[in-house]
Parts: sequence; structure tokens; C-alpha cells
Amino acid sequence: MPDAFPTLKSERLVLRAFVPDDEVAFQQFAVKEDFWKFLPGPALDSGLVKRFIAARVIEAETPTGHDWLFCVAERQMERAIGMVRLSVASAEHRQGNIGFSFDGTIRGKGYASEAVQAALRFGFAELGLHRITALADVENIRSHAVLKKLGFRLEGRLQQNFNVRGEWRDCDLFALLRSEWPPHDHHGSGGTALA
Repeated sequence: MPDAFPTLKSERLVLRAFVPDDEVAFQQFAVKEDFWKFLPGPALDSGLVKRFIAARVIEAETPTGHDWLFCVAERQMERAIGMVRLSVASAEHRQGNIGFSFDGTIRGKGYASEAVQAALRFGFAELGLHRITALADVENIRSHAVLKKLGFRLEGRLQQNFNVRGEWRDCDLFALLRSEWPPHDHHGSGGTALA
């Protein structure tokens, strides 16, 4: 497991540790409902975003080696556009989990797919994970589309799995095995095949 917080790169994106300057961009989009609607926890406001970024900056200084919350930044704009979390759920069984949320104003440009693909590359090629799972609210059709595009398969529905601001929400469980990655129909994955 890496000792320092890793930096991942793709064609248009950099996935890296959060820095204090990320607060400016996150204040523009993270307070909007389309960013936090399906995330557990309270609706985000300016104060919560400020505390969230400050906490992520501190976490990145001493990474755990099993949980990475990446800030996703677009290279040309040089600004944060979202986040991707990759965690090792079981080192023994080489199991991981992934989740993501992005600025709603950049939808339809493939940024979420590109960022998640970079995190998958890290999980499979660098960490040696065998299986990575993702949970998506049943109504979060955009996340479902990203996961399916990247080759994840729907494995089942978890009834009343998360309490989101007082409402029990069902989630769909998606999974991807190392042997299924990268998907053959996904161009530009940049993945490195392992023997």
C-alpha cells in the first residue's frame, strides 16, 4: 500500500489529495442539491463545505493506506470538479469499494467515467485488488450509467441501506472483477494488464 497520498492522471484529469484552494471550487458546486442529493449526511452548505475540505486536507497529510478520497481536478481549467473515493474493504480478500460525486454543470462530458477509470486502474494495477464494488441509490441513474459504462455489473438491491436525511433509501450493488477490467468496449482506458 502506498505511504504517501498518490496522484493519478488521465487524459484530462488529475486525481490528487485535497488542498485548501479546492474550497473555492467546491463552494460553487457542492452546496447544490445535484451534488449531495444521494450522499448520506446533511445537505451541504457553505460552512459544511469549508469544514469538509479542511478535514480532507488534514487526512491527506497522513494517509491510512486503505482509504483515499481523491479531489478530481480538470487539467485545463485547473480547478476541482468532484471527488472519487477508493477504499480497501478487505486486504485479505483483496476487496475494494468506490464512490464518486461531481459538479452537476459538467455532466455529459465523460469526466466521471474518466476519473473512476483512473481510480480503478489504481485499485487493480497498483493495489492488486481482485474485486471493486460500488453502491448507487436506485434513483441515481447517472451513477448507474457511469458504472455500467465501465463494465460494472448489477449484483443486487440492498433494501433501506442508507438513511439519507431521515429517509431510508434502497441502493443497487454493482461489482467489477479484475478479470473483467478494463472493459473491452471502453476506449482510452489506459489500463495496464496484469499477468
